[in-house]
Amino acid sequence: MALIPDHYMKAVLSIGVRKADGDIKWIGTGFMIVKKVDENHYQPFLVTNKHVLSGKQSVVIRLKKIESDQLLTIDVNLIENGNKVYSEHPDDKVDIAVMTLVGSFFEQNRLQLAAFEIDEAALDSVEYVKEGGGEGSDIYMLGFPMGLVDVDTNTPICRSGCVARITESEVARTKDILLDIQNFPGNSGSPVISRPEVVSIGDTKALGRSVLIGIIHSYIPYEETLINSQTGRIVEIRSENSGIAKANPVEFIRETMEIEMRRVSSKQS
Repeated sequence: MALIPDHYMKAVLSIGVRKADGDIKWIGTGFMIVKKVDENHYQPFLVTNKHVLSGKQSVVIRLKKIESDQLLTIDVNLIENGNKVYSEHPDDKVDIAVMTLVGSFFEQNRLQLAAFEIDEAALDSVEYVKEGGGEGSDIYMLGFPMGLVDVDTNTPICRSGCVARITESEVARTKDILLDIQNFPGNSGSPVISRPEVVSIGDTKALGRSVLIGIIHSYIPYEETLINSQTGRIVEIRSENSGIAKANPVEFIRETMEIEMRRVSSKQS
């Protein structure tokens, strides 16, 4: 039984940089969100981590043609006239960047526009807990770890895990929710979605739908120090993935999107 809506899978895309020889090195993950601006129109945005875009003049994304298996590789400028054409969350603990996308570009090039509806298909950390989410709740992460990009499709790698810790105090202090899931380089910018549940215990709720709850940005490393038995000095520090990932919850995606909307509005006025 499919527990992930198909358009969620299609909303996720790989982000790369073009090398001097023209080849592409895939470095991270992004995903589309849309915001309803009036009765008949939605504004699309690209969401990823700040560190995925940092220091780059442009990146490469791939989008699929409507009713076709053809993929269109698109170079996206990040800097115009010395200024960034996207917005970053001002808090250093929030690793989120949002870029406005031109809806007419999708129409003119007959490109698929699958996305998470940020108001209807997403829950912030407080909403998620009220709806039944919490420690032990199953989640999925969709992305492109270790550059695992298929040349013929945009289908991301799906990994499963659970919420390790989600508390108001943790979110207020660190801006993170903690997840028990293995993420690797390339997963930066991956969306985290809830797994629909039908069973609850006692008076607890069961969240029976799949919604966006956050964005992966890093993991907590496990460090082991090797000490020379004769000198007592540290000779090596080994760092490994602990299996605990950090994700900024949806409220910070919404905040960054609002900042981006104001940036674009001020530019147009």
